[in-house]
Amino acid sequence: MMQVKWILFDFGGCLDSDGVHSRTLFLNQFSKYNLINSVDDYTHFQEAYTYSDRLVIDNSLIVDSTLLEMNERMCFYIAQKLNIKKAPIVSEVAMAITEIQSLYLKRNKKILEKLNGQYQLGIISNFSGNLETILKEFSLATHFSFVLDSYHVGSSKPNPAIFNLAVEKCSSISKEICFVGDNLEKDIAPAKALGMKTILISPIQLKCEADYTLSSLEELLVLTQII
Repeated sequence: MMQVKWILFDFGGCLDSDGVHSRTLFLNQFSKYNLINSVDDYTHFQEAYTYSDRLVIDNSLIVDSTLLEMNERMCFYIAQKLNIKKAPIVSEVAMAITEIQSLYLKRNKKILEKLNGQYQLGIISNFSGNLETILKEFSLATHFSFVLDSYHVGSSKPNPAIFNLAVEKCSSISKEICFVGDNLEKDIAPAKALGMKTILISPIQLKCEADYTLSSLEELLVLTQII
């Protein structure tokens, strides 16, 4: 498989978890802290998360934020939209989310260090302008030759434009590039359409068009035969 020169990663749901999207992580923690507890609440939560996500991006509210600062802002706007008036608990939720993501980022730092010896690495991510800040916060920035944050690029996945820009930055043909992501529509399909190798990170084994499906980024070391 790894007859490639580059491995490119999604960030959310890929480097900060093992295939769990940020939306799901937030939902799980709001549920755990009993801030939502019904089917109607879950539906409203989805709307509130989308509202929060668009608000911080469209108004450039977190372009310099650390991971915790970003999560606190997101949780605040979700709670505001849901009319949840329990600020101390909402802050606890943001902290809990950050702790979970931090554990994955610290674990994956070791994986990236091993991959760095064999491959050039990059990131293509739908993000909110502060991805470089977070990568520096966790001492990850030096592992990547380039980082494409959709906020700064001006296009987002699955738009082919952001993938084509990545191919240009790699100065390689598509078949020499492998993309690792957690979303079939936004990650796997557009990368595969350009001829990249594809790896889906998913806690559930799925039959899909990805070349490989892994339950954890740790399995990438086995796949690349670096352990």
